[in-house]
Amino acid sequence: MNKIAVYTKACFAMLFWSLTFVWIKVALMHYRPIEIVFLRLVLASFLLFLVIWISGFKERIRGRDLWQLLLVAFCEPFLYFVGEANGMQYVSPTLGSLIISTIPIVAAIGAWFFLKEQITIYIVIGLIISFSGVAILSFESPDLRATIKGILLLLVAVFSGMFYSITVRGLTHKYSTLTIVAWQSLFGMLFFLPFFLFMHAEDFVHKIHSAKGLITISAMSIFASVGAFMLYTGVIRDLGVIKSNVFTNLIPVFTVVLAYFILGQKVSLITVFGLGLTICGLMISHYKGFKLIRKNKTVITGEDGCLYG
Repeated sequence: MNKIAVYTKACFAMLFWSLTFVWIKVALMHYRPIEIVFLRLVLASFLLFLVIWISGFKERIRGRDLWQLLLVAFCEPFLYFVGEANGMQYVSPTLGSLIISTIPIVAAIGAWFFLKEQITIYIVIGLIISFSGVAILSFESPDLRATIKGILLLLVAVFSGMFYSITVRGLTHKYSTLTIVAWQSLFGMLFFLPFFLFMHAEDFVHKIHSAKGLITISAMSIFASVGAFMLYTGVIRDLGVIKSNVFTNLIPVFTVVLAYFILGQKVSLITVFGLGLTICGLMISHYKGFKLIRKNKTVITGEDGCLYG
């Protein structure tokens, strides 16, 4: 696939995930975190398997791959959410965002070790610059309060994000993104089901439900649980674990922009500098990719000077 198309898919995936950071503030006014994520996965599973049923696009999952899909769902959304949602209760937002933003770096090391993916000097420099940009965004309101428990829980989220990318990579070459995300959502929902039933089911049934809250959760499910994961799964297949994970640093960039336009939050010069560094690091890490596009265009140029690719 054309690199520009892949990069576009990656950017839209990050944009959709960024929207959840804005919408979650609305949803949390009416529902608890586990209720929100469980409802998102219920709706995502229903929609994805409905599409599979209507389209007739059914792929048979091999037994061994079914276990791998279970592991994918266990890593993300289940273990990632458990680590992040609980860990953020014991650390400051500044430190929490910094720890989570190490996922691209940890994923790069994991992909190099487990998948033997190549790490170029451009990727290393890009990761460092991009992480520095996220760090600047975080330190605009410096607060490094934390407990060991909170840090350990967030590290669970970080390593869950890494192993998600690593475990799903092989499946992307065997099955469609629709099949992978459908089963991932279903298994994720089943992992959360016992927690929902024993902790929140009774209160959920008897509470007065909010149309605004439910609509917001539905939007999060459609855009993030379905759209973002389908796009990002395809990006992992096309770019690999290392380069695809660098794009996750765009999430705070989009979140800041969305918060400015939707919530009216102020943007300082420090924030703009951090945003610039993050984007610059992303571009450097994919420098070889941009060079490859120009090379490919040269190869498929006809004698009349026209492009046929």
